[in-house]
Amino acid sequence: MNVRSALEYVPYFCGRLFVVHVAAGLLRSAELVDTLLDADALHEVGVRLVLVAEGDTAAELAHRAGECEMHTAAAELLLTDGAPAVARVREIVERRQVAIVAAGAPGCFAEASVQLALELGASKYICLLENGVPTREGQPIFAALESEIAQHLVECTHPELLQQAAETCRRGIPRVHLLDGRSRGVLLDELFSEEGVGTMVHADSYREIRPLREEDIPELLSMIARSMADAKLVHRSYESICENLQSYYVYTLDSTIVGCVALYPYPQESCAELGCLFIKKNYEGRGYGKAMCRFVEDKARQLGFNRIFAISQSAVAYFRDRMHYDPLPRSVLPPTRLAALESSGRSSGVFGREL
Repeated sequence: MNVRSALEYVPYFCGRLFVVHVAAGLLRSAELVDTLLDADALHEVGVRLVLVAEGDTAAELAHRAGECEMHTAAAELLLTDGAPAVARVREIVERRQVAIVAAGAPGCFAEASVQLALELGASKYICLLENGVPTREGQPIFAALESEIAQHLVECTHPELLQQAAETCRRGIPRVHLLDGRSRGVLLDELFSEEGVGTMVHADSYREIRPLREEDIPELLSMIARSMADAKLVHRSYESICENLQSYYVYTLDSTIVGCVALYPYPQESCAELGCLFIKKNYEGRGYGKAMCRFVEDKARQLGFNRIFAISQSAVAYFRDRMHYDPLPRSVLPPTRLAALESSGRSSGVFGREL
């Protein structure tokens, strides 16, 4: 885990409430100790926690938590007891302890467990599973928007879990995480990284392309600094970006910026330039660059432009082979852009397409 990346989440998680449902088959597993130590670390940074044991007793879960010296208290009621159990859990959480309670029913999405999360205003419902997480063609399904869950059900494992997770999101829980409880360190690896290691079904916008804000500029400059130094990107300053703020967009994962792109309009020539395309190295090869290109193309269409072009000397293969842009002569460029390119002395290629 990248410590710097993990620290970015601490202020975001502080004060939030997570409900963690533990499958019955994990209650006596060796891996549970690691998970409880991870849960204790979450509690130490300000996360309010409820640990729910599947079935009719939380004694084993409480015992294991005690061995880990967690600050816990058992509700001593089943969630199927209704309002008294919810009130007891709320009391424990409000006095800054980790609440431990038994679901009183089988299944990681037992109605009483989900209802508890709803009544307490949980921001995450986390299922620690004993039989693996949903996969398709042997690959994990890292994230799925609840409104698009149907497209993920084709030829995947555990489709019923995806459907139940989506329904839980629709009822009001922003994010549901399906994790392999047999994997050590899975809780922190899932929560403190953008892509995670399990399956997250979400009701909000986990992946987003949005306009750049002025407060984002220092992060953007830091992100593209090496590429500017290596002359893969044209040099940009804080002031130059700020002056053209409306031209820039960023790709975010869980509110973390992982890429950027710019759209420079040339109204007189009815065309636009796609520029400053960049994806952080750890996120390359996942289709984010293509998504940003398509986003900018759509923006150009909305502005009434009939063609788009890109200028690059380091991403020739990308624009030609991945985006299927046509190589173009420099003479097609708007006069002001051509003059700027010629004066730069860069041996960049020009690529473009009709919109």
